[in-house]
Amino acid sequence: MDSKAQPEKLPDTVAFQDEFTREFMVSPKEVKEGYYLFKSKTGGFTMLYPKNAKIDRMFYEKHKKYYESIHLGGGRERENISNYIRMTYENAKITENIDVNLDLLSTYVHYNGKYTKFESNNNMIYFGKNEQHISNNDIIYYFFSYVKSKHSHQAVRFIYAVTCKDAKQKCSIDVKKEEERAKMFMKSIKFQY
Repeated sequence: MDSKAQPEKLPDTVAFQDEFTREFMVSPKEVKEGYYLFKSKTGGFTMLYPKNAKIDRMFYEKHKKYYESIHLGGGRERENISNYIRMTYENAKITENIDVNLDLLSTYVHYNGKYTKFESNNNMIYFGKNEQHISNNDIIYYFFSYVKSKHSHQAVRFIYAVTCKDAKQKCSIDVKKEEERAKMFMKSIKFQY
């Protein structure tokens, strides 16, 4: 979508009111209630994108058509819930080395467990979850995966994290629902080449 479009003529959502984030949106039409269609700047993949999230320009990185790193954050203000997604896209032979990529992902989220493997949209998804206790009231829940195309050298390392925005305030995170939400994002990834 054109980042120079007039914001007043676009949906009144974070995804469209933020100029940088808007560049990744395919259309102002929701493809599912509360979600737009996101397309990476490498053109490598599309996925569902939450209407209340913003891409962090400072942490965005792209190298030609083979690498892209995207961080986005959002939340549900009334519920005191904050979440972020970190995605790393690669289109290279190294993506075929599943163990190396799972080790990389595990290191980032401090995970020592096994991954559950399932299929979706011609992709193999290696899924894990973890939680990090910062203090008694401050827990970060991580849901993460390695999403690998079955037909190309494309893959996305995907991390979804959710926590209370303010640990001093009441916050109830439905961990099962957040896991379903994370899996919905992962399953929505469609590689384009």
